[in-house]
Amino acid sequence: MKALIGRRILKTGVSVFCTALICHLLLLPPTFAVITAIVTTEPTAADSLKKGLIRLPAAAMGASFAVGTFFFFGQSALSYALVAMFTIIACSKLKLDTGTLVATLTAVAMLPDASDHLIIDFLTRISTTSIGILVSSFVNFFILPPKFGPLLVQKVEQLFKETADHFAEIVDIHLEEKHEKSGLNQRFTSYHYLHGELTKAYQLARFQHDEWKYRRSTAFERRSFDYLQKKLDYLQLLLIHFGKMYHLRVNRPISQEEKEKIQRSVSSVREVMHDHYHQLTTAHLSTHNVIKQLSEKQARQNCFVSQLCHELLSVNTVLQELSLITTDEHRFSLQETRYPSYIFTKANSLF
Repeated sequence: MKALIGRRILKTGVSVFCTALICHLLLLPPTFAVITAIVTTEPTAADSLKKGLIRLPAAAMGASFAVGTFFFFGQSALSYALVAMFTIIACSKLKLDTGTLVATLTAVAMLPDASDHLIIDFLTRISTTSIGILVSSFVNFFILPPKFGPLLVQKVEQLFKETADHFAEIVDIHLEEKHEKSGLNQRFTSYHYLHGELTKAYQLARFQHDEWKYRRSTAFERRSFDYLQKKLDYLQLLLIHFGKMYHLRVNRPISQEEKEKIQRSVSSVREVMHDHYHQLTTAHLSTHNVIKQLSEKQARQNCFVSQLCHELLSVNTVLQELSLITTDEHRFSLQETRYPSYIFTKANSLF
């Protein structure tokens, strides 16, 4: 059930229930209030408050256009077109872009139920729209506030593993020297996917920082998110180095010995990235030294092996820094009981 019903879905359900209940108690039509509650449920309480302040006047403006258009043209096809056009243009000119959808829906949905009592229709529609907006904001802020910490940790772990697997596949395609073009094109699609997921992870971090503008937070919470953001920065660097490998071309035969050395290094990098603590083992450092020697041997040759060794050495530099900050942060988390427990699993402690 937890996998099927997330906090966003649960918030929407609670918002719809409360909105419909209030409308029934006040003898107001609940349909459009419920629609408004659904479309105005935001991922963060901060967004609910900021966008709610924009959507309320935008909805009132849309309802005003509906009243005016109905007065002159009645319930005609022209009325629907004019209401939609006027509302969108007005929201754009007044910089109420986040309220455009709610305002347009309010205006268009008002026409079928419009009667000769235009003022009453106007007040009814504004009331139901306001109830939907206010209830969804209230639920988001007070009842089910979002928790982005565990989500971001899960996202970062998943991205490191997927990026490591992606990196290993790129190198394998180069070393096999078979179906290289089609294989790389397919992997390039995955590369774009990883960049998109990285952007989503940064967005989760931004959501949490926005939340802290309206909620109290501890120094330990902020420190843990700074650590996660640093991990994302290092992941972005790794993706840049992996991206360069797409443009490498095998311009001479690769010996079996060179292939084995490169494969051992790639496998070691993959293991470090899969590890939650990014530990650099003795075996990893040994393979790094082998690649360093191979790079020095190939230094004068502008060949695939030389370029690949250079990228592997650069990747290892990033992993060394990542391992250092992870070890320091983990040690700090063990010393402070108030440090968020979801960042590091206590059962798999390094110390």
